[in-house]
Amino acid sequence: MPTNPAKARILLKAGKAKVVSRIPFTIKLTYNSKGYTQPVVAGMDSGSKKIGCAAVGNGKVLYQSEAEIRQDVSAKMKQRAMYRRTRRSRKTRYRPARFDNRRNSLREGRIPPSIRSKLESHFREKKFVESILPVTKWGVELASFDIHKITDPSVSGIEHQNGDQKGFYNLKAYILNRDKHTCQHCKGKSKDPKLHCHHIIFRSQKGTDTPKNLICLCNTCHDALHRGEFQLSVKRSKTKHATEIGIIKSQIKKSDWNFIETFGYETKYKREQMLELPKTHYFDAVSICCNDQKVELEDIFYLKKHVSKGDYQQRTGKDQKRRFQLVNCLG
Repeated sequence: MPTNPAKARILLKAGKAKVVSRIPFTIKLTYNSKGYTQPVVAGMDSGSKKIGCAAVGNGKVLYQSEAEIRQDVSAKMKQRAMYRRTRRSRKTRYRPARFDNRRNSLREGRIPPSIRSKLESHFREKKFVESILPVTKWGVELASFDIHKITDPSVSGIEHQNGDQKGFYNLKAYILNRDKHTCQHCKGKSKDPKLHCHHIIFRSQKGTDTPKNLICLCNTCHDALHRGEFQLSVKRSKTKHATEIGIIKSQIKKSDWNFIETFGYETKYKREQMLELPKTHYFDAVSICCNDQKVELEDIFYLKKHVSKGDYQQRTGKDQKRRFQLVNCLG
């Protein structure tokens, strides 16, 4: 529990305590005590890009942080696969085929490494808070997003059941009807009657089967595209992070983490009406910790960035990325 700096210095000089963490500065008693602590409520604002975390005890904010999650896992996996592929091609000795021996991809309940990294970031922040404070109760905001509403803001009510593909036998029939059975590149100038439903982002490059990633091309333009004679413009997905949050939410619920689930509208009401705070991830976490009373705010908050452990270096020396990145911001 919190103590004043003078008492901490006395305990350290007397050898009755040792330093556990320097940021935030935390000490641990080396002798047996009564073990009495006050209730500490911790809250977490889950996310796909950033995580907000806070802890409140005795009517005061004891800890607040905002952690930036890694977004480079997928690119790192592709780079590793490229290095392995080239290394194997350089070796002249026989290597047996591995395509039938990949048990990891066939494992039940498997989630992609990029999502798993983000999920573990949530548990990592939870573990860190519990290592410096005696948390008695957790509150976690598990956001839910309406994908249909994100893609089409005008939809409402019963219209959710009337999607774009309603009335069509399959996805290909919908794409052909949407593009009016006309090649979207040459607009029918090639006079080629054969049409293809082409992936704008190839399946080999993790492209999806969603309608926004499919386009109608005639056979002439389709062959020319694969020969590299022209390229299609790629639109960024609006639902990537919303989909990831849905997966993270379900995985957190399946874990053995004992917490109270909260919702976004509750957090917003507490932050705006009760605490009168601006929109930040760590203030959202503070709002999750509060019930119906105001709390004394802390001037210090911590900005973290979760980074990789480093490469497989074979030489001595420290990788600068391995250093835990923290920034203390005084209000």
